[in-house]
Amino acid sequence: MLPYLFCGATTSITDAFFETMSGFTTTGATVFPKVEVFSPALHVWRSMTQWFGGMGIVVLSVARLPMLGVGGYRLLKAETPGGVAFERTSPRITDAAKSLWRLYLGLTACLALIYRVLGMNTLDAICHAFTTLASGGFSTHSESIAYFQSPTIEWVCIVFMFIAGVNFTLIPLIMTVPKKVTEDLEFKTYCSFIIAAIIAISLIVPMTTDGHTHIRNATFQVLAIITSTGYATADYETWPNIARLILVYFMITGGCMGSTSGGVKITRILVFLKSVKREIHQMLYPRSIQTIRLGTKNIRDDVASNMMAFGSLFILLMTIGVGAMAVSGYDLETSIGAAISALGNTGPALGVLGPTGNWSSLPDPTKWTMSFLMLCGRLELFSVIVLFSLWAWRR
Repeated sequence: MLPYLFCGATTSITDAFFETMSGFTTTGATVFPKVEVFSPALHVWRSMTQWFGGMGIVVLSVARLPMLGVGGYRLLKAETPGGVAFERTSPRITDAAKSLWRLYLGLTACLALIYRVLGMNTLDAICHAFTTLASGGFSTHSESIAYFQSPTIEWVCIVFMFIAGVNFTLIPLIMTVPKKVTEDLEFKTYCSFIIAAIIAISLIVPMTTDGHTHIRNATFQVLAIITSTGYATADYETWPNIARLILVYFMITGGCMGSTSGGVKITRILVFLKSVKREIHQMLYPRSIQTIRLGTKNIRDDVASNMMAFGSLFILLMTIGVGAMAVSGYDLETSIGAAISALGNTGPALGVLGPTGNWSSLPDPTKWTMSFLMLCGRLELFSVIVLFSLWAWRR
């Protein structure tokens, strides 16, 4: 947070900490209404916090310590196509991390070059490449991607936001074993959610522009929210409530495990739904034995239980966030949106914290609370709880 203080961007330690936490957790929520006044060096630093934060969560998802009890490592391994299984031993973890870093760096360099060719200056191209692949959303302009008024740039951004929301272990298989990618249940669900949401929002939101722009705006906002990137090309606060509800659902859902996106992750949603289905089935047929399967893989009961516990903790932390916002005087819609956005690392929320607003109006205690929720959301909840648990340090 020191660069914000030393460069004169703010004199508030709270604001500097909030912006730094928003960066490293790739949330993208900002307390600065006019970022154009920042120096190029501060813009690069601000974008790099998100770039490093984005890669950090990918490596964490692959190398997750099982002692944290969220079952994320087992789920990721179960959903990873054959031949790309990662072991918890140090050498394999190191190899996996190196390969992911090379992929991440290569995609970032490719996107920066494309942005530059399409008309962005060098600073804008580098910064937006950093924050697009990281699913971060920080921009060098207050108007975000809409500043450039370029449909081509928006479509390129849409493609790379989609990539950022995919399990990074699947990306190398697209060229080598595409069948294993298309058969992956989480990937198919991810694509289905996106297509269904684009169609629904395109039909629900009144058309005020030409058809191409209308569909492009719907596609962009769906990808920006489900991948938790948080860029904006349209003010979804003017959309009908049902369309905004779809976006809120995607704030919670997020993208695939092993991606840079935030949210609960689609695999957890699938395990939760299958767990509910199994419980209903066992109530109807008490003597039956039914396992939870994701694709061709069986999910162990302890992993499924961890998913349920994760969901309960998510709701608890969201309630704390809503309470903090409500005590600060915000309406229920803004409070719920802020809590979900912070926990899901999305950035834009609802109400006054929507895509055209910023978080500067929050009281300092609330900013610290939201910063904590951002940290919890990025480090998968249980990691932070363990970190702050006294019993964990006494062992």
